[in-house]
Amino acid sequence: MRNKILLFSFLILFKNFGFCQPVIGGKTSFTFLNVPVSPRNTALGSYAIAWTATDPAICIYNPALINEKINYNLSFNHLNYFDGINFGNFSFTHRPIIYGIQLQGGVQYFNASNIELSDEFGNTLGNTKVSESDIYLGASKKLNERIQIGASLHFLFGRLANYSSSGIGLNAGINYKIPSKNIELAFVVRNAGFQFSPYQYSKSKLPFTAEIGLAKKLNHLPFVFHITAHHLESWNIRYDDPLINAEADLFGNINEKSAFSKFTGNLFRHLAFGGEMLIGKSESFSLRLGYNHLRRMEVNINDYSLFGGISFGFGFKVYMFRFDYSYANYHLAGGTNTIGLSTTLSSFFKQNKI
Repeated sequence: MRNKILLFSFLILFKNFGFCQPVIGGKTSFTFLNVPVSPRNTALGSYAIAWTATDPAICIYNPALINEKINYNLSFNHLNYFDGINFGNFSFTHRPIIYGIQLQGGVQYFNASNIELSDEFGNTLGNTKVSESDIYLGASKKLNERIQIGASLHFLFGRLANYSSSGIGLNAGINYKIPSKNIELAFVVRNAGFQFSPYQYSKSKLPFTAEIGLAKKLNHLPFVFHITAHHLESWNIRYDDPLINAEADLFGNINEKSAFSKFTGNLFRHLAFGGEMLIGKSESFSLRLGYNHLRRMEVNINDYSLFGGISFGFGFKVYMFRFDYSYANYHLAGGTNTIGLSTTLSSFFKQNKI
């Protein structure tokens, strides 16, 4: 009975989130929340939310994936972004406590230094720093062998020169397993919340988003395939650039793209794909590859995309530590490197013999 009440509460929660108005493209606060800091997630296209794995960082995006495989896991992940911008995450996952509820707590951060300050006349006034952080606590509960739910509460703080801001956000997810077919499905809503105090005058919304993910492990090959539909809160996420929305023929005549072409282009912008090869008896080594069509179109420069949207990476376990790495191509200037290191604290202590 308790499990049915919890599931019903989550369904009501998702229904209410459906009324949130989407805001995309520089109109939200704390947008660093949508930057993936998990090397595994980045390598798989940045939206791999539907497979129960030993990746504690993915639980930031889908708290329903907090599971017993990462009991007492301590994790650190760092993303070296462009021009001295850094993102990172620390987390610790506890074993299940009362009523089988499992907890994870952590800090996610973003910072940049040496940002030039200038007045309205263009006069340089010096340099400043920018930083935003997210202190969060997540919990998951397995309702039965197929369904697991989770939610996390996020306390947000930011500083931009002499201005500061704070807010609160909520992530929630449901993960559904079909063990006989090695399939997992997930539905997630993230960044539902608000600012307590704005940076200056008016409050902004958080970068709310909703996603549905599917993961399938092949029967005769240790390979997991991921596909995720993201930004479900808004259908049209195309950038209306006239150079992108038009095509030139052999004679240089400009032809507007058809309605069908625009439809399919927008549809595929909502999809991300990934694949993970799990090598070894205990899956101690992993090779990963991903494709994010929205990212490709965002960095595309008129027929010269330079493999935009492609990401790849690997992970391996040595003794009591697991190391993960990913590379994602964002721009002609280059890509980003993300590294992760995690360990299980209980492995440092010898188990008492019975």
